[in-house]
Amino acid sequence: MTHEEAGMLEAIAREPLDRSGDPLHEQLRRRVADAIGADALAPGTPLPTEQELQDAFGVSRSVVRQALAALAAAGSIERRRGRGSVVASRRTLHRSADRAGGLLQHVEAQGASLRTRVLSLAPRTVAGAVATELGVADAWALSRVRSIDDAPVVVGETLFSRARFPHPTVEALTDASLLDWMRQQGADPVGGPRRLRAAPADAEVAALLGVSTGAPLLLLEGVTEDASGAVLERFSLWHAPDTVFDVDARVRAGSRDEALADIRAQLAALQGAVARLDA
Repeated sequence: MTHEEAGMLEAIAREPLDRSGDPLHEQLRRRVADAIGADALAPGTPLPTEQELQDAFGVSRSVVRQALAALAAAGSIERRRGRGSVVASRRTLHRSADRAGGLLQHVEAQGASLRTRVLSLAPRTVAGAVATELGVADAWALSRVRSIDDAPVVVGETLFSRARFPHPTVEALTDASLLDWMRQQGADPVGGPRRLRAAPADAEVAALLGVSTGAPLLLLEGVTEDASGAVLERFSLWHAPDTVFDVDARVRAGSRDEALADIRAQLAALQGAVARLDA
């Protein structure tokens, strides 16, 4: 066993697995994902062998293989034939904070491949402010995970009207843009208000992004309207911790100091929120 592998075992095997708790393979997956999310395991770090993980945790090979397969599917590790597994390198996602949609085209322009996997598409009855925004109570709830070169970078849920869009399918929305699909249905998306804030990853989102539960993520929430101002979708998008939102800030004529102060205040607030979540 190499020094790096020994260090990894020390990082993830400090406590035994709970034999009366969640499935053992899921507990092992979380141990490794938490270590990666906490930067205890740097990209390229080799994982211990399957046998070493079996011995360290006292589990069967099938448990180890299920855990490693889940980590590989989430893009957290890379499994190489004859060379074992290593911590995967994450590609930084750059997004424009003042641009609606266009993630597929943006990623492809960088020479990368964006994959979209539909987790669920089901009817949902909404109420209150959400129903008021959408203008209906009967909505579709679409959950997706989007990956760059097979590394998950965004997990999102989107609500949109069943009356206006009666026939969405998983097939039509897999590896596709929802806004492009809406255009095909006759809609004209033009953008809308949104906000960006720091939010901790819950267990489900953390598993999908391959980070530790509670890791600080960037949550983008908002709506997309059509040219008439009608809301087409309401979305919540959780971005991987290394996502960078680029802002094209313009100073209003005659109020340079005021505009700069406002921008600095927004950046300070976001940085403070991330620091509090990361503490």
